[in-house]
Amino acid sequence: MHETHEPLRKALHIGVGLFAVTLKWLPWPVAALCAVCAVFGNWLVLHRVFGARVARHERGYDAGIVLYPAMVLLLIIVFRHRIEIAGSVWAILAFGDGFATLAGRAIGGARLPWNREKTWSGFAAFTAFGFVGAEVMYVWLQTGRTLLSPMVIVGITVVACAIAESSPLNVNDNVVVPLVGGGVMAILVGASVIPLPMIDSLMVSWLAANTLLAFAGWAARTVDFSGFLGGWAMGAVILLFGGWQLYAVLLAFFVIGTGVTKFGFRRKAGLGLAQEKGGRRGFAHAFSNVGMAALLAIASAMIPDWRTALWLAAAAALTTAAADTTASEIGQLIGRRTFLPLTFRPVPVGTEGAISLEGTLAGIAAAVVVAIVASETQFARIEPRIAGFLVIAAFAGSYVESVAGSWNRKQARSVPNGVLNFFNTAVGAMVMVLLVRGSK
Repeated sequence: MHETHEPLRKALHIGVGLFAVTLKWLPWPVAALCAVCAVFGNWLVLHRVFGARVARHERGYDAGIVLYPAMVLLLIIVFRHRIEIAGSVWAILAFGDGFATLAGRAIGGARLPWNREKTWSGFAAFTAFGFVGAEVMYVWLQTGRTLLSPMVIVGITVVACAIAESSPLNVNDNVVVPLVGGGVMAILVGASVIPLPMIDSLMVSWLAANTLLAFAGWAARTVDFSGFLGGWAMGAVILLFGGWQLYAVLLAFFVIGTGVTKFGFRRKAGLGLAQEKGGRRGFAHAFSNVGMAALLAIASAMIPDWRTALWLAAAAALTTAAADTTASEIGQLIGRRTFLPLTFRPVPVGTEGAISLEGTLAGIAAAVVVAIVASETQFARIEPRIAGFLVIAAFAGSYVESVAGSWNRKQARSVPNGVLNFFNTAVGAMVMVLLVRGSK
């Protein structure tokens, strides 16, 4: 049986993080080239030097040892103009993730309530070592002033990374930590105002409506109690930071999503394809579909220069959620031929990642409706260009999730469906930002 020498593996993981200090002197293209060399070196050479001891696969190949430098490469390219973000997140990945594993194995102790495979000792080690490493690296590499202090920026980022790393996502930590850390830190570094909720008499009325709608959803058995609380909270966040206009987009998604889930429910249940709990959705489902929009609403209030783009990204996240939910529910109900998104090989209805023509067209129709609502509320008229961008972003997010789902069904430990839903809303939001910024 193959045995991984985890201390050696993590020593390399941590030690490589020390090279982040060189980002102060290396031009970003040179740093990126070094990361490219590390990708190929880890893939082709590392196991020949250390043997299979550094890999969890008995043949000496491990996706993690290749993903690590690949994600560092991505950080360097994306944040080349604010290299302290790349260096700090690299430090969190190296020191936080590395020491969390070592502490969890050496100390053990009580398990985390949200993931019984992780320990509080590992969580504490991630937070402590990740914070120290990232704080030192941020101050060392800092290229400009920020509204928030480095300590606040790094502290919030490390906590977000620690929560993500310790959650049962079944996604490689070398991918999760850089994505979460890079996204959170970029928003905090770019913040120019403290996000304050918009509260006036009109907003109080909308908050009251949000409360009534949350109770109505619970009474109608479309959500369970956790879904009621979570849905109310995210609705309030979207109202307070994204305005009633973004909340209207949320309502459009909610009405469409609830309708298509309930439509033909008995038939889908008979086929074993219906939403669990009789179609009642919980907090996890609510966050996976609405969480990205809520986070982007807060971000839009923090970065005025990007407010419109981030607001539209939040709207795109909700449009993507509507398109994906509709495509899945309608495709399972009336889809005559389902196939894989890359090979187009026919597969049975309900196969993870499969798509159908009927479901795809229904998803696009749902995206068009939500896009019109977003355009009408934000601009007081229908903007064909913006509505078109929203539909394109929604289609892209849904299609990428289908590809990810097709890959996911072959994995020994599959990624939860909620994680994939959050991922597709993030893709839709990212595509929308690229379209909006690229059209200027």
